[in-house]
Order: sequence, then C-alpha cells, then structure tokens
Amino acid sequence: MSEQNFIHIVCSVLFFLFTFSYLFFFQADVMTVTQHLASGGQTFYNPLLGAILITIVLKLLQIGVSSLIRLTKRGYALTYFPSFLFLTIISDLKPASQGVSLSNWIWISPILFVIYFFVIISVKRYEPYELESRSIGPFSQQVWSSLLIMLGLFLFTGLFSNTDKHFHQRAKVESMIDKRNYVGALHVIKTVSNTDSVMSMLTIYAVARCHQLSDSLFCYPLIGGSDVLRPGKIHSWLQPDSILQKSTRSSANYQLVGFLLDRNLHDFARYLVRYYPIDTIRPRYYREAYQIYLLHKKGLKPKGPYAAGSYAAYYFR
Repeated sequence: MSEQNFIHIVCSVLFFLFTFSYLFFFQADVMTVTQHLASGGQTFYNPLLGAILITIVLKLLQIGVSSLIRLTKRGYALTYFPSFLFLTIISDLKPASQGVSLSNWIWISPILFVIYFFVIISVKRYEPYELESRSIGPFSQQVWSSLLIMLGLFLFTGLFSNTDKHFHQRAKVESMIDKRNYVGALHVIKTVSNTDSVMSMLTIYAVARCHQLSDSLFCYPLIGGSDVLRPGKIHSWLQPDSILQKSTRSSANYQLVGFLLDRNLHDFARYLVRYYPIDTIRPRYYREAYQIYLLHKKGLKPKGPYAAGSYAAYYFR
C-alpha cells in the first residue's frame, strides 16, 4: 500500500468516526428540533438514519472536491474542509420566528470559501516544489501533517457549531417528551441550572404525564407562575399547542396547581373543597398548601427550614 493511499484511508476513517459520532451522540436532539422547524412539522428526524445519511453525503462532497482540486500530498486533508463547513452550518441552525435561522453563517461562509480558494491555489503551486518526506510509513511527516489538519477541522466544527448547553438541554427535553419518555425528560430537567418559561411549561406537562403533579412538581425548577401552564406567549418547539391545550384544558389538578404557582392560596382553598372535600384524600402539596392557608388566616407561618421539594419551600422562596 502506498503512503498516499494510507493517508486517504486514515483521513476517511477519522472523518466517518467523528462525523457519525458527532451527529448521533451530540447533535441528535438539536437536529430533531431543526428538521421539525425547518419543515414546518411535516417531517421528522431519525437520529441513526440521519447521522448515516449526512455522513455519507458529506463524504461524497469531499470526494467531489478532491477530484476537482487534485491535492495529493500534505494538503490532501484540506479537501475535507467544505464537508466540515457544511457540517458546522447545519449543526448551528437556530430556531427563528418562522423556521430556522442560519445566523451569521449567511455572510461568514462565503468569506471562508474565498479564503479556502486562495489557500488551495497556494498549496497546489507549492506541491511540485515540496521536499520529499524524510520518513515513510504510518509515522511519516505527510501522515502527521494530514492528522494535524484533520484535528484542526474537528476543532473548527466543535468550536463554531451550536454547543450552547441550555439549548441542548431543552432540545433533549423536547425530544424525549415527543417520544413520551417523560421520566427521562424529568431527569434532564433536574440537571438544568437556569430554567426558563418554556422549560417550566414542559416540566409541568411531563410531571402531569407521570401522574405526579400534586406530589413532586416543586422538586423541579419553575418560574413564571400560572402563565407557563399552557401555551400562550410561549410555545414548544416539537409539541403543537393544540396537543398541550387538549390534554390540560379540563384538568382539575392543572387548575389547582395554577393557584399554587401564583401563591394564590385564597382561590386555591376555595376550589380545593370542590375536588378534595376530605383532608385525608388530598395529595401532598394540597395538604401543605392548605395548612399554610390556615396558618395565614391566624397570622402565622410554618417554621423553617423548609424541606427541599416541598410547597413551603416554593411559597416562601
């Protein structure tokens, strides 16, 4: 096997391993959201199939670029740049008011292609005068030069694609809820450091689907009061408003929890007796809230510290 063929094989193997792993393990949920928004909800993204197809298409793009510019020595790995650029662009798409947005790539990518064009011209002019490698085999200068270029391309994609932690967490939560994996979604939500209104809405929905709305809701980070119970000013990426509205519109627990989220214990107590007239059948948070309400009527408040995940901890926060 010639050294050039060895370099081609090494670059191809590294490209396949990186691109597939990057798409399947790191960007799967983001790509799910992106395709859903870009198609207006008409198509869905399969993480395994999508990772395989995108990897193959980007490899075919590299083959086309390689056959066009015909770099054979140290610069061969540069033929992968257009593929990595397109990989970076599609994994950096962001939700917009209508569909998705290319963000700054609209003007950055043409500039990068112009720079790439001049780099390729320079490399091709230098190739005939390139000194012969002083070593051959797997550890030759040409192999290491190619590996360094591939490493640079890996870093380029890793640094300039969408790596926002909160965005990835929300995309993962949305994807899991869409697959009805509510328990998995709640595990992710517990790791979120800074929640927002949409994440709070999804949290309430997932907890309700697990039938734990009145027992474990306040174990999770929540903001926005009762305004985040249902779509209104906020919307899910993957769940249609109609689905969320239909499944929560007639829920008595949603109504009671709405009062608790607003710390409106007066209306909560008034409606509580309609649904739970007997104290012994009242779920955890309803008992806690009602006790706080009775103490408030006497001008008192429960003694702290309040247990994590209790309604008292939320109410007096």
